[in-house]
Amino acid sequence: MKVLWLSSANTLSDEKGDRAYNGKGWIASLQEAVCSTGKDIGLAVAFLSSEGDSPVSRLDKDGVTYYRIRKRSPGGVKKLIGNWTGFFAENYDSEIKHIADDFSPDIIHLFGCESKLASAIVSISGIPVITHIQGILNECLESFYPPHIKDSDFILPQTFFNEAVLMNGFIHLRKDYMRRARTEKKYLSALKFAMGRTDWDRQKTSEYSNAEYFHVDEVLRDEFYAAAGSWSVRDGNSGKPRVLSTISETPYKGLDVIMDCARILKSEGTDVEWDVAGIPSGSHLAEVFGHKYGIDCGTYGIRLCGVATPAQLVSLMLASDMFVHPSYIDNSPNSVCEAQMTGMPVIASATGGVPTLVRDGDTGLLFPPGDADALAGRILQIAAAPRLAVRLGKQAAETAARRHDRTRIVSDLMAVYRQSVADYSRI
Repeated sequence: MKVLWLSSANTLSDEKGDRAYNGKGWIASLQEAVCSTGKDIGLAVAFLSSEGDSPVSRLDKDGVTYYRIRKRSPGGVKKLIGNWTGFFAENYDSEIKHIADDFSPDIIHLFGCESKLASAIVSISGIPVITHIQGILNECLESFYPPHIKDSDFILPQTFFNEAVLMNGFIHLRKDYMRRARTEKKYLSALKFAMGRTDWDRQKTSEYSNAEYFHVDEVLRDEFYAAAGSWSVRDGNSGKPRVLSTISETPYKGLDVIMDCARILKSEGTDVEWDVAGIPSGSHLAEVFGHKYGIDCGTYGIRLCGVATPAQLVSLMLASDMFVHPSYIDNSPNSVCEAQMTGMPVIASATGGVPTLVRDGDTGLLFPPGDADALAGRILQIAAAPRLAVRLGKQAAETAARRHDRTRIVSDLMAVYRQSVADYSRI
């Protein structure tokens, strides 16, 4: 079977760009698993690229065919005009059709209905397209800003030029989500086949479309398999809980909840050491939330670590007492799965698909989204009960090992491909 991936990352093609951001490594991990255990599959991966001069360039490497699609994102003055007007829209239908004609796949696997390559859902005919549900912009928009946050809160002296002049900050990002969400809804309604990992994305797929839905779990990055079950309670715990979170620099990911929770804990006599990977020091988002709520990260033990490599994340996990995922909305956060794989106790907001991954009191603890007081209580609960931490972590690690078994996932994926091709022939 020949399969064409339309990917949100450049996977294993060794190109600068997306691969430098480690949060997208799971697609590369899936590729490694498919190539090492999948049988009778010819794989091609198409992705947007800043390299090359032609609209599409082809590279055959290690048995995989890569197609670089030259980005048409504007730069300089054109980008500024696009930011201000919102008129610029990227369309890669001709490039996708060229790639499909060149590779002649039996099926196209699109990663994300929010992708800039998602037009394949409606533009490609004669080939089944199955969409991997990652995140749904229409759902994220409902929680894009935390409660009590509005556009004007992002205009500070240090953010004014980026937000109000360049239109390249969080206000613009929200508007971009709104624009793309309208297109996404059209693509969702046209889905014929979809796959996902949680009860939430199954439900949302049915709300937006009549697509046939398949469950396929997610392959994690190699470093977390190597560290499976290796977390243990720290020796000589000083009584100051060490907390780790991995989130992106987006308003709805819950940085404000972390900051408010650390403030609550300190006011109640508990200092924490809270590492936040994924958000750089000097973050404008942290400055906006800090100004709004009167909270300085450093004062409350919060360290913004920036984007971390998988190896760095493993080290942070093994040195921490618990992992907290505070997002207002999420489908299947890789960070939660990675933390569970190591066997550390996880506390997560009960939103979106997270309750599929974290069973409250069994494989972790849940709290209501945005409820910093409830989160503080959960942190104190874990900190005061090492046996509870070990039990939750052990059960999470056992569940994660089954959920993320690479051989089974590849087998499931191949079965989904075959079923989709068979069902498409009957449409």
